[in-house]
Amino acid sequence: MLCMASPFLCAAGAQDMSVSSSIWKVVLSLIFVIAFIPACLWLMKRFQFAQMKLGQSDIKIISAQSLGAKEKLMLVEVEGERLLIGVTPQAISHLRSFPSKTTSFASMMKEVDREKAAANKNDGDAT
Repeated sequence: MLCMASPFLCAAGAQDMSVSSSIWKVVLSLIFVIAFIPACLWLMKRFQFAQMKLGQSDIKIISAQSLGAKEKLMLVEVEGERLLIGVTPQAISHLRSFPSKTTSFASMMKEVDREKAAANKNDGDAT
């Protein structure tokens, strides 16, 4: 009955409902998009991990240590032999080979330090 007396009030009420429902649609759409992005990233990571598991490669990256913006030291295993390589944007350099995969990287580096210390001691004794 109020709408018959004042058609402008009915139009304003309907318009307010339309605006508020539009705002809710936008908010819900935004929440959906925000939730959809992490879900997609999680699925991509999961499928990438599964793909890496299925595609067993003979070359495995055991460890990588960044030395700068684009330089890395990488411990790579190929057919049971571990290789320490230096990687830069221009080149990949073979630094050292390790025959067995049973020892840890830290123990290998201690062995290298001992070898260097022994070599320095022998050089010091020779002079």
